[in-house]
Order: sequence, then structure tokens, then C-alpha cells
Amino acid sequence: MSTVGIRLGASGARPRTRGLVWLVARQHRAALWAGLAVLAAVAAYIVWQRAGMVGYLRAHDIEGCADWKRFCHGRRTQLERGDPTIDALRHLTDTYRTPLLHTGRLLIALPALTGVFIGAPLFARELEMGTHQLVWTQSISRTRWLIAKLALPLVAVTAGTAVLAALYTWWWRAARTPFQDIAWGTAVPFDATGPAAVALAPLAFFLGAVAGLLLRRTVPAMAVTLGATAGVQYGLGALRPHLMTPRTVVSNASGDFVHTPTEVFFTSWRGMGDGFLTRSGAKIPSDRCSSAIGQDGWDRCLARFGATDRQYEELHPASHYWPMQWMQAGICLAAAVALAAFCVWWIRRRPAVKEAA
Repeated sequence: MSTVGIRLGASGARPRTRGLVWLVARQHRAALWAGLAVLAAVAAYIVWQRAGMVGYLRAHDIEGCADWKRFCHGRRTQLERGDPTIDALRHLTDTYRTPLLHTGRLLIALPALTGVFIGAPLFARELEMGTHQLVWTQSISRTRWLIAKLALPLVAVTAGTAVLAALYTWWWRAARTPFQDIAWGTAVPFDATGPAAVALAPLAFFLGAVAGLLLRRTVPAMAVTLGATAGVQYGLGALRPHLMTPRTVVSNASGDFVHTPTEVFFTSWRGMGDGFLTRSGAKIPSDRCSSAIGQDGWDRCLARFGATDRQYEELHPASHYWPMQWMQAGICLAAAVALAAFCVWWIRRRPAVKEAA
């Protein structure tokens, strides 16, 4: 009789069986405790930094102010040393902007670390060492073994990422007014906040699991997972501006955007495109004349295309933030589900090694 999954108690006591989830938890208890420690440390750091930043804003009466406004609470500020509001805003930037960005970069790196150190070794190590055969001889099917191996780490990774993403979103919402030079559509903060950050973790985890199943070697699977996760993050960043149609704002005949509120520019993700308009309203991108030399060459180039002094700029307003978050999250979750289905298909149709008799 097999003794795997059976624990003997005192003499005469009935043996207590343990399930696959218990076995997986025992196998990965060190990683689970280490992950919990990292989660607690990062969460405590975010709470501490946010509390200090918000306290500073309130203590200096600059909550809701930003240096681009040139005024605060109805009082015009002087953009020079000696004005208490400007000095406070500068100190705020020097003290809290760098920690905010570095913490966001850490959260962006966590999915890759999850895939490399949790997803990739999950199956690769067992297939490499052959320890999976011991479980398969206990009347445990390959599919059940795979699901049990995936379930606990997946839940732990997703839950931990959700906690950190929620805390960082909470911090970012308090910081976005004084730090409006940080565009919300860039990697930090977009990939570190909201559902987009949460959905990327299971995708990276399944990328590692698939690499482990296919390669059956731990170190190569970890290397492939790192490259694949970095590629996914780069691809998402390139795709993001195209998830929604940018809004186009147009200047008056003098080239001034007087009809567009200043707040629109400073709360929007800019850089989607800009240029000049013809008399018929056709767009001439600025880079169309990028090869022109000097101001005269620039003017002649624009005149050749029939450009007027009216300008346009394409941007994503702040209202696009949450729809784009959910769109990117949906893409990541769909890819994660596809990878999970592939894992099930692979273990059923093309097992890495034959089951022991």
C-alpha cells in the first residue's frame, strides 16, 4: 500500500489522508512564506510613503495644488525660490517622486519574477527530476495533478498582486495632482495600477508553466519565461495607445488652444500625434517635415502641403484611463486562459514522460 499522502498519528489512531493541495502547499511552503514576507514589506512601504506624502500636503496646505497651475487656492504663486508654495512643491517632488516611480517599477517587475521563480520551476523541476511519477502512481491522473499544482500558486500570486496594485493605485491617486508630469499611460503608473497590473501576474505565471512543461529543464524554462514576459510587457506598451481612439483638440487660427481647458492637457496622456491643419481640415503630422533644415525650410515644407497656422494634437483624456485598464486586463486574462487550456491539453495528449506502471 502506498504511503504517499498518508500521515500516521499516535499508536492505534486512524491514518489521516492528505490531498494534493496539501502536498503542493508543503512543497512550496518556503516560497509561500517568502512571498508573504515580500508582500507585507512592500505593502507597509507603500502605506508609509503615502501617509507621509499626504501628511506633507496637508501640513503645507498644498493638497490639490500643482506647480503648473501658477496659483494655489486662488493665490498666484511666484515661480522662484522664496515662495512657500513653490518651495513646498519642490520639496515634495524631491522627496516623494522618486520613491513613487521606483515602487511602480518594482511592481512592474513582479510579474516577471513570478513567472521566472514560481511558474517556470513549477513543472520543470518535477519533470526534470522525475518526482511527478511518485504522485502519478497514487491513482492520481495527470490532469488532476496539473490543476492541483497550478491552483494554489495561481491564487496566491493573483491575490498578492491585487493587494499591491490596490495599494499602489491608492498612492497614485493621491500623487497624480502634484506629479502631473508623469503621464498616466506610461508603464509607470499604468502597468502597476488597477486591473491591468493584476491580470499581468497570472499571464506571466502561465508563461512560466508552459515553458516548464515544454522544455522540462528548470534553468532554460526560467530564461525563456523572462524573455517572454518582457516581450509581452513591451507589446502591451506598444498596443496601449491604440486601444481607444485618441481625442483630437484643435487650436484657433493663431495656433493657440484657447478653447481647450488647461486641465485637459495636464490630465491627459499626450504624444499620440500633433501637427497642422489645412484649410479643408486635413491633418499634416509634424514629422512630415522633420527633414527640413532651418526655419525657412520648415516653412516651405509646410506651405507645400498647404498647412495653415491652425494646429492639432491627439491625446487620451483622463476618462480613457479605466476603459483602457480593463481592455488590457481582458487581453492578459484571455491569453492566460489560453495558456491554461494549453497546459491541460499538453499534459493529456503529450505527457512529458510515460506514467509508471
